[in-house]
Amino acid sequence: MRLTLAMLGFFILAQLLGIYTGTVILNDMSANPYVSGLVVTQNAEEPLNAVFFIAYILLGAAVMIGLIRLFKLHAVMFRLLEFFLISTSSSIVFYAFLRLAFDYDTSTAVAVVLALVFATYRFFNPALKNAAAIMATAGVGVVFGVSLGLFPLILFLILLSAYDYLSVFTTKHMVEMANFIIKQDLAFTVTARGPPPKKGEKEQRIDLGTGDMIAPIMLEVSALSMSPTATAFVLVGAIVSMALFITMVWRKKMILPALPPIVLGMIVSLLLGFLLGFY
Repeated sequence: MRLTLAMLGFFILAQLLGIYTGTVILNDMSANPYVSGLVVTQNAEEPLNAVFFIAYILLGAAVMIGLIRLFKLHAVMFRLLEFFLISTSSSIVFYAFLRLAFDYDTSTAVAVVLALVFATYRFFNPALKNAAAIMATAGVGVVFGVSLGLFPLILFLILLSAYDYLSVFTTKHMVEMANFIIKQDLAFTVTARGPPPKKGEKEQRIDLGTGDMIAPIMLEVSALSMSPTATAFVLVGAIVSMALFITMVWRKKMILPALPPIVLGMIVSLLLGFLLGFY
């Protein structure tokens, strides 16, 4: 129970961090070129963007599997990839907090410096894995959330859920990637650990991929354009779904795809709020 609560706490922290960061980014979108440059689509309401992003993810997964299987790439190369992702995505989160006290230019410059220092410190300090993963999760989720409209994003998440299911139960390459990431202790998962195991005992731990935390942040941030209340409903749906999922995984002691139940919970909760007339 303690591990499931810890993991749920990590999940909620990432969501709140993403929602706050997304709020600041959306407010500064038209005034700060650094912020407006985060948008990676020309038309946020274009449904084909969902297909484009799925293709991008499939290509990324194929490259990762190829590097792991065929080239036996040294772990340092993955550490460098991790450094790049942490430094770029965490700068968005640092920027959001710096904006509480500074102007656009100062916040942007200091955020970049802080992100580089943070990523460098993580490179040499394994204890920062969860913190780095949560920061990166919030930043990446915001980029997707401000780049896709609500309908294309829901379509993207449905396609992503189908991919998650197939990659775990059919091709099983997601399980292979997860095992590699866990073995290398990369910040592409968040880990809740139990007390140090006694001799001969197996370590108690729960690992959750950062993608399973990024997906809800995307929808929460995108829903801000409709109403903050819509974001609140998405958040509640994500938390309830994640709590049920983590409990089931812990009891069954098996690897299961997290996105299908989380996405279903968010969509149901979003529709419920709409039907009740909250937005």
